[in-house]
Amino acid sequence: MFWRNIILTTIFIFGQLTVFSTINYSLNAPPNGVNYHLAISINPGHNNSYINFAIICENNGKIISTKFITVAEFIRVGMGKQTSRANEIGTNLFEKYGVKECLYKYDSTDCKNKNGMNIHDLWTLRYNRNPNCPPNCFPTPTMIVEGYSQHKSHPSWPQLQILQKYGIIYINDFFYGENLFKLFVDFQTNDWLSTYQNSTE
Repeated sequence: MFWRNIILTTIFIFGQLTVFSTINYSLNAPPNGVNYHLAISINPGHNNSYINFAIICENNGKIISTKFITVAEFIRVGMGKQTSRANEIGTNLFEKYGVKECLYKYDSTDCKNKNGMNIHDLWTLRYNRNPNCPPNCFPTPTMIVEGYSQHKSHPSWPQLQILQKYGIIYINDFFYGENLFKLFVDFQTNDWLSTYQNSTE
């Protein structure tokens, strides 16, 4: 959105009325170094979920604000179907980074039949058992019960070191930007999951 500040200066020169117009245009855009990104944290959150979806504002690698969003909004923005500062051009970021469709189109009939990893399964990187299915629960036919983490509620140190390659320091941190989409791609790779699962202390 544009706003303008117009200053009119009136000066008499040689008996003539002269009007100088000084127009300052300012674009309501973030200052230099500030960027907006889609982000995910594998962390119990305000919505009783074990994955938080957000748009973060980052300045030179430091997160300065966070807006939590739904998974549906996350996917719409990621596909370029919803206007957002996190995807101003409207690019399908999933396609751009080579993420297989079933990660974010998990409700399609084709993806249900494939039964592959989707965006809701990222909890498996932090937990060794589905937090929504304690030992006495009756899992649904499509529910993943066992996670890939070496510990009950946090990855092993070697596993955390793998995740740190995607821009985090601690397990509660946000994955965001290009690193997040690289994680999506690797999360859909069996060899990567096997390496992660077997990274013990």
